[in-house]
Amino acid sequence: MSSKSNAEIKKSNRGGRRPGAGRPKALVNSSFEAADIASRNRGYIYLNTVEPQREAPPQTRLELLKKARWLYNNVGIAAYIVEHIAQRAVGTGIVPQARTADPAWNRQVERAFEDRACGDAWAFDAAAAVNFYGAQSLILRQVAVDGDFFGQFLSTAGGGTRVRFIGGEAIGSTADSSQYAFDGVLLDPLGAPRSYRVITDRASGQYTDVPARDMLHFRHVRRAGYPRGISWLHNAIINAQDLSEFMAYTKGSAKAASQIGFVVTSSEAIRLGGGLSAMGSADSPAQDLTVDTLHNGTLIPKLKPGESIQSFKNEHPGTAFEPFIRQIMGEIARGMGLPPEALMIFVGSAGTEFRGLLEVAQNFLERLQQMLIDQFCRPLWKFWVYQEISAGRLPYPGDDWWRCDWVTPRKITVDNGRDGRLYADLLDKGYMSWERYCNLHGLDAEAEEDDILTAYIRRKEKCEALGLDPSDVFPSHASTEPAAPPA
Repeated sequence: MSSKSNAEIKKSNRGGRRPGAGRPKALVNSSFEAADIASRNRGYIYLNTVEPQREAPPQTRLELLKKARWLYNNVGIAAYIVEHIAQRAVGTGIVPQARTADPAWNRQVERAFEDRACGDAWAFDAAAAVNFYGAQSLILRQVAVDGDFFGQFLSTAGGGTRVRFIGGEAIGSTADSSQYAFDGVLLDPLGAPRSYRVITDRASGQYTDVPARDMLHFRHVRRAGYPRGISWLHNAIINAQDLSEFMAYTKGSAKAASQIGFVVTSSEAIRLGGGLSAMGSADSPAQDLTVDTLHNGTLIPKLKPGESIQSFKNEHPGTAFEPFIRQIMGEIARGMGLPPEALMIFVGSAGTEFRGLLEVAQNFLERLQQMLIDQFCRPLWKFWVYQEISAGRLPYPGDDWWRCDWVTPRKITVDNGRDGRLYADLLDKGYMSWERYCNLHGLDAEAEEDDILTAYIRRKEKCEALGLDPSDVFPSHASTEPAAPPA
């Protein structure tokens, strides 16, 4: 017999004790309801650890990677979101702007970088697949699907720069490990990476350790203590899988139903075992009517007394199909960090509300752009410029040789005319700099100035050769004076 007090034992409404009636209530935390161990109205949430490395072990990361790749390959909404993010964030590429104290050297290095790293893929990528601009969208797609991606700095015999891109599946642990080795990353006591283990033959355990100074690690840092990245589709995997299965089941039922054009009904059905009814009789069971051997002409079926033919109405998919699909796709978009309206999944929002949603999407894209600049563009620029200076192909401009700004694609908008007039007005009134104005539109301010000056000189020279006034041929703005009445 338990030693519970009478106050702890519940009495049945029917009187007397019953099994389970003496069970004590679950303990609750009076300060934070969300921290309650259990609740009658909610399921139990269990997380077996709060240590980042144990929360995302290699097995978990690899399973997420496999499922995310399958979804990217087979589920349209998953591929659409990944491609949409890469296209919107990068556009035609994030462009460098050298910012040393020597303007002439800035133009020289920008032209050299554009000609070599941004030209032919073989002059930039060790696999000759992408150039500098193509690599940016590649990195975002790889990181979004796999969780992380890697780039190794290489030097040619002539001191040039090449980048070897390495998939996240090629970085991992082998039999040789230590207390600071985790999922292919060798860490120092403070958690900073010392080297990355590139597996060359997983079956035989062969690998190459690349020092961290020679490796670029592209990833979204979810939380401190995660040495590796997790697929951005991790929140969307379950919903995307459910969506794929639901679409397959619905498609299968619709295809099966579409094979039935007409049905034969009868008012004289007989009873069979189990309470089911069937047309026909025990001696002459009902048979399907087919047109397998009918090549021409009209089929005239012979019906039994009481039978009739009715058109079969296909009810698949039903009225709830589209709202359900839209809801699932919205959850997938939110799991990736974007409002579904920004991906044009939902398009029923009002103008002001939609602008707010686009602002959220723009902030998301700017974070991706900054991730690319911090983890790829800036370190690559420093390595490439240093190699070119060391090889003697670029002069040494001074201690600020590494300074560089980056021009990102123009902001997304639903009203180019309204926003354009606003920015132009701010520029005319001196509330916005020319550089800022150009950057908002994804343009290089100095390049735009050079184009304007070049066009002005060319036009002036042509007009002088023909004895014309440039202002008559190329008016700076339309006249605001009313048109003169005809004579």
